[in-house]
Amino acid sequence: MKPRPLYMENPDKYEIANEVLSSAIRVLQAVGFYEDEILQLFDQVAKKRERFPLHLEPLADRG
Repeated sequence: MKPRPLYMENPDKYEIANEVLSSAIRVLQAVGFYEDEILQLFDQVAKKRERFPLHLEPLADRG
């Protein structure tokens, strides 16, 4: 079997987390969520005891 490159042998989990979360934020912005709404969604996820299955509560409508 071909050996893996060094960066794959010992990946930087914070680098990966940064990329995943940054990507998620860009996707949410692209579909029209505002910054404060994105923070509310991330807050919901952070407060959940179990991460799966993930069901977010709809955010309160603006104005």
